[in-house]
Parts: sequence; C-alpha cells; structure tokens
Amino acid sequence: MPRYTYSAKTAPDQTTQGYIEAESEQDAINRLTQMGYFPLSVKYETTSLEKQGFISFRKVSNREIALFTRQLSSLIESGVNILNALNIIAGQMTNENLTVILNDVSGRNKDGKSLSESLEAFPSLFSNVYCSMVRSGEASGEISTSLKRLADFLEEQEEFKNSLRAGLTYPLFVFGVSALTVVVLLVFVIPRLVSMFQDMGQVLPLPTRVLIAVSGFLRGYWFIITAAIIILVFFFRRVLRTPQGRLAWDGMQLKIALLGPLVLKTEISRLTRTLSLLFSSGLPITPALDIAGTIIDNQILKSEVARFKEEISSGGSLSTSLKNSSYFPAFVTNIVAIGEETGSLDKSLMRIAVDYERDVDRTLKSLTRLLEPIIILVMGLIVGFIVISMLLPIFQINLIVK
Repeated sequence: MPRYTYSAKTAPDQTTQGYIEAESEQDAINRLTQMGYFPLSVKYETTSLEKQGFISFRKVSNREIALFTRQLSSLIESGVNILNALNIIAGQMTNENLTVILNDVSGRNKDGKSLSESLEAFPSLFSNVYCSMVRSGEASGEISTSLKRLADFLEEQEEFKNSLRAGLTYPLFVFGVSALTVVVLLVFVIPRLVSMFQDMGQVLPLPTRVLIAVSGFLRGYWFIITAAIIILVFFFRRVLRTPQGRLAWDGMQLKIALLGPLVLKTEISRLTRTLSLLFSSGLPITPALDIAGTIIDNQILKSEVARFKEEISSGGSLSTSLKNSSYFPAFVTNIVAIGEETGSLDKSLMRIAVDYERDVDRTLKSLTRLLEPIIILVMGLIVGFIVISMLLPIFQINLIVK
C-alpha cells in the first residue's frame, strides 16, 4: 500500500508530521481526520522510497517492464479500466519491488492523475520515450495500441541487447580464463621451480631467464601493478564524467577500425527504431527528436540529433539534415528521403533499424568466430613459451649427464 507524508494540526498551536499508509490521497485525509487531526498537507512518499530501501529500481528488469506493458495493453483492450488493470497486474506480479511501484501508480491514478503522470514519478523505470508514448495514447484515445507498440519496442530492444551480450560473452570468457591461467603459472607455479634451476649452477637459457624475470616482477610488484590499474580506472572514469572527456572518448570510438562501425550502427538502429515508434503514435518530428536524443549514449551523435532538431525547426527536413552529417551513411539518408516523399517515414525508419540490427548481429557473429581462434592461438603461444622455457633447463641437464 502506498505511503504518504503528512503535516497536520493536533491542536490550535501544535503541528505534527509523519507517515500514513492509504490507498489514495483522499483515503489518507479521511484517516487523519478520523484520528482527530486537521490535515495541512498530504503527499506521496515518492522521493524517499528508494532511499529507505522499500524499492530497488535495479531489481526490476526491462523484460518485466515489457511484460507489464503487454499485460496492461491486453487488459485495457479487453475493456478493463486502467485502475482495475493496474490492481490486477500488481496482484499477479512475483517481483515485490515492481508490485510496490504499481501500487503507487495505482494510487496516483485513483486520485485522478493520468497514467502517464503516474508513471513519470519513476523515471528510472519508465523512460521519457515510454511516458511520451503513453501520453500520446491517452490523447488519441488509443492507449492500448500505444502500450502494445511499447511492449513490442521493449521486447525487440531487449532481444537486440541480448544478441550483443551473447556475441561478446564467449570471447571475453575465453580470454579471461586464459589470462588467469597464465597469471597462475607465472605467480604460483614458476617460483617453485626457480630454486631448482638456481641450484643447477648452470647458465640458464634466455627464454627461462626472461620467464623468471617476469615472474619475479609480478610477485615483487603485484601491489604496485594493482594500485596502478585501480588509479588508471579511477582516472579514466573521472575523465569520462567531464563533457570534454566523454566527447573525446565517444569521438575516438567512432574512429576505431572495427569498433566504430559497430557503435555507429547500434546507435543509429536505436535512434531510428525510437523515432519510428514515436512517429507511429502521432508525435511531431521536433519533440520526437528531442525525446529520441535521450536514448543515445554517444555524445557526438547526440549533438548531431540536437542539430537536426534546430534545422528542422527552421524549416528543414530530416533527410537534408542527415545528408549534411558526416556520421550518417547515404543508405540512411536515402531511405529517410523516400519515407518523407511517400508519407511513410515511420516504416522507413523501422526498415533502417531492422537492417542495421541484423547487420550488427551478423558482424558480431563473424567477429566472434574470428576472435575465438585468435585468442586461443595467442594464449596457446604464451602457455607454450612458458612450458618450453621450463623444459629447456631440464633438457640441458640431460645433455650434461650424457
């Protein structure tokens, strides 16, 4: 049940403050009146929910938000009003954190606020795009259609993210295990054999001396190496928090040979899919660009979208703005121009998003197939060098004995 903060008079010269649980703001006022209080103010306890540990937004996944959206769309389409639909879904949710949030949204809706206004209280879960789509659906009277499109959008976005993770997880796992194996050999295994080599009284082969030097360096200065890595990571994160640092890093990403095209296509697919969703709901192009710009991570491309908005506000077209940009390929410009001419810009943007998502997926799979043998080969060579370096002194002893 939602909690409310209140301020009320208990006597002509006495005021008290506290919390009360109620199903709605009016219910809270009625309860305070029954307690003999004269309510001065009653407000939702929205800003302190997460701070006091009642809700952890990070424990609500995007998949659960998509499921909630689809269920809400189905119930409204079946003739259930929004308030009852919210209560039904909240009662069926297995995630307690999301249940608390939906109860709060339901309470707001019961007090006369629209669904979009109620959802805006939780920007960490319901993005600007989400609330704008809901608001557009409320204005057009097609809230169930807007929610259905939102659910499709969220599910497709989650599927694309999962494909990205799947493409990168295995190579990183192989690299991590291989690197850990090498470190264990250098730090724990080789030092046990060093004393045996020193007792031989013979000049050790060069590979063995190099290996012993590397092992000794890691064992002797591991704390300095660890501290240096931590400092570098901390410094890098601090630089990324500055506008200049983030801009420089994002610009460098776009220029890297293999990474740049992947980042660019990923961002363009997110932008075009979001714009397609907003256009299909009837949102004008200027506010749609303003909202879609918030979902872009790369600051260079974000500034480009802001420039598009200014040019279009001055009477330009989206295709012309794209053509004047050095970051958006001719394919995107041509498809958008065709969409503007035929009056089907939302469909054209969706085509770009789908094509680029497939292209990114294919590229990641190709890179994964290429990276796996490369990582295995490189780590195999390193481990092979370690093994040979350890065996050379033994072969030397055998030759001396013979």
